[in-house]
Amino acid sequence: MGKSGPVYERPFPPQQPSPQGPPPPHPYQPHPYQGAPQPSQGAPQPSQGAPHPYAPQPAAQSPYAPPAAAARIPDEARPLRRWGALLLDGLLALTAAYVALNSADHAGLPALQTCYAVAGAGFGLSFLNQVLLTRIAGASLGKFAVRTRVIRETDASRPRLPRLFRRWLGGYLFIVIWIIAACFELEDDPEDFCGVRLVRYKDLRALVPAYGR
Repeated sequence: MGKSGPVYERPFPPQQPSPQGPPPPHPYQPHPYQGAPQPSQGAPQPSQGAPHPYAPQPAAQSPYAPPAAAARIPDEARPLRRWGALLLDGLLALTAAYVALNSADHAGLPALQTCYAVAGAGFGLSFLNQVLLTRIAGASLGKFAVRTRVIRETDASRPRLPRLFRRWLGGYLFIVIWIIAACFELEDDPEDFCGVRLVRYKDLRALVPAYGR
């Protein structure tokens, strides 16, 4: 075969750079992102409870948001209705006291026992009418007659027994202040002192339909 030797033993000539630029990449060359280094086992990993940096943040409440709707409280009834209810409830208590007085006279009771009977009948009927009945039905008999109801000033709900008892007791202890306040349209009456208000039943049902009475 001569001095040249076998053809497969000849060295290939060095490739010369192409004048057209670098050769195109091999179609099966690995993607540059596939060979990215993986985090080592000892490297600190982010905690699972930490929020994602691109997670949506909760919207902050605007300082110009409208306030919550306040409770709708009816206006106080006119003085004529209030005095009418007071007069009717007072007549009921006086009627009970008068019946007790006649019964004590017919029974021939001593004067002290007669006073106890009259006071017990008058105050007892007044307590049942203006405290217990108002707690159950929302008004006394006199207030039912003039179409009014007793509510709390803050939320228009029905007052509870302790508040109604203070109002009933304040009506006797501050009767003079009540009369002066009603005459001069002041705010220092027993109802305002105890946080209750006498309103018309019509206004109450118009503003608070769920009142249920």
